[in-house]
Amino acid sequence: MRVCARQTNHANAPAPVRPYLGQALVTVGTDYEVHAAAVFEGVVLVQVVDDLGYPGWKPAWLFDVVDSAIPADWICSTYHGEPALVLGLEFVAGSVGNYASMVELEAAQVDRFWKRVENLRRQE
Repeated sequence: MRVCARQTNHANAPAPVRPYLGQALVTVGTDYEVHAAAVFEGVVLVQVVDDLGYPGWKPAWLFDVVDSAIPADWICSTYHGEPALVLGLEFVAGSVGNYASMVELEAAQVDRFWKRVENLRRQE
């Protein structure tokens, strides 16, 4: 799945999205590979490597989808709390704990993330 950062006016963002905008660290017109997606507090978030080179969760509102294909090895998990849904690899979407570890950028999760990115680059 790939998205392209679009021109936005943060003042026009839906109220639930505004708390997640902060420093978006994405460049308008640039494509980003989506590594996972989640619904948290009713907001769709996508995990991309931002312009600083960090895996971050950004509101999908900032992007247009340019390739909606989902990798075959992703899973989809739903939960009764937050996040309500996580779509991605097992090490992110397999449990709320896995998701939280990725959001908190715990070392083991970040290592798994970068190994996945490296494997994707080799396949290109």
